[in-house]
Amino acid sequence: MFLDNGLNPEQQEYMDNVYESLMLEVKNINPKLYEILRGKELTEKDVYKLINSKNKNVIINDKEQLEFFGD
Repeated sequence: MFLDNGLNPEQQEYMDNVYESLMLEVKNINPKLYEILRGKELTEKDVYKLINSKNKNVIINDKEQLEFFGD
């Protein structure tokens, strides 16, 4: 499965809640940093685009992060 992080739905929900809680703390401490971080998140549209991409220059590195090398 594309972008499978190995979590079951309950674990994913927990991680999503923790992430959102941390982002709320960042927003309270440094709103500018919060906007920068939110701006770098992949949207659902981005994920679907990657799933259906024929771009062979997109790889998942050893840290399971996406790397892009152009078209």
